[in-house]
Amino acid sequence: MHALNKMNAIVRAGNLFRAARLEGTGVNACDRPYLFYICHHVGVSQDTLSGALFVNKSSVARRLAHLEKEGFVTRTPHEADRRVLLVSPTEKARAILPLLREMAHEWNGIITEGFTEEEIAVFSRLLERAYDNAQNAAKEIVNEADF
Repeated sequence: MHALNKMNAIVRAGNLFRAARLEGTGVNACDRPYLFYICHHVGVSQDTLSGALFVNKSSVARRLAHLEKEGFVTRTPHEADRRVLLVSPTEKARAILPLLREMAHEWNGIITEGFTEEEIAVFSRLLERAYDNAQNAAKEIVNEADF
């Protein structure tokens, strides 16, 4: 299996791990990045969230509708432009952040089990470089797509 396919498999396995841990909370595995971003960027616009997470606008709208229905976020129109919706976390979202952080820490431990501290540092640096490359490529694509 090619290394990039293995990265995709790690992501899918992580989603299975998170889904099992989040069962019964009203949060799905794919909601995690939304909640982290919204809790750290209160009042973010849906469009900004779309760009930050590299997810198309319609997918963001669907995820946010789910999170709003479950009581994790509120969406309010921007005062200057009522077409822009600003997203804020509720207390319910803030209350689940410790579980989300714990899960992230646990998953990172699982996937780096048996790694030395040096290997973890190298792995982290390589992932940062890959992320930067992906982010730069996505920025170019965003200009051509509906993100």
